Amino acid sequence: MGKTWSRSFRQGNAIYKLNLLATESIRSVEERFIALVGLDVRTIRVLRLIGDNPGTTFAELTVMTGLERSLVSRLIQNLVRGGHVERRNDDADARRFGLFVTEAGQRVRDRADLLSARALEAVFDPLSKAEVAAFIATMDRLADWLDSEDYAQRIARIFDGIDFDDPGQR
Repeated sequence: MGKTWSRSFRQGNAIYKLNLLATESIRSVEERFIALVGLDVRTIRVLRLIGDNPGTTFAELTVMTGLERSLVSRLIQNLVRGGHVERRNDDADARRFGLFVTEAGQRVRDRADLLSARALEAVFDPLSKAEVAAFIATMDRLADWLDSEDYAQRIARIFDGIDFDDPGQR
């Protein structure tokens, strides 16, 4: 690890480290994705979510991606303009529209999936198959926990109980 970011990595907490690993792994392939499939990694992620959830709505995508509404809107607009995604009115409610991947979008996604698989091989190269499986299982478990009502209640109890004037809490 000879790059500058890896020095500060060792000084951070676990959340900072996860964020930095994700950011660096995306940064390292971003230009290649754009050159080879014509879309950046975030846009491909939105395309994948639409493909995996046909008929999903803008509001649902905003929740699924964790991205800001304005950014999700721009990404969808770019996918629609590029012919990768189409909007269709909901049969039950004409005010609502769902998003669907087109054939052209599916071809791009298939190519991006191949690139992602190869990139993940490189990311996980120094780890054994067992270590990779354990890492993924741990992330899945943490995702379930962070998405739970128990976690929300735990965070509320922690932050509601903080008293910065109490020296015993430091």
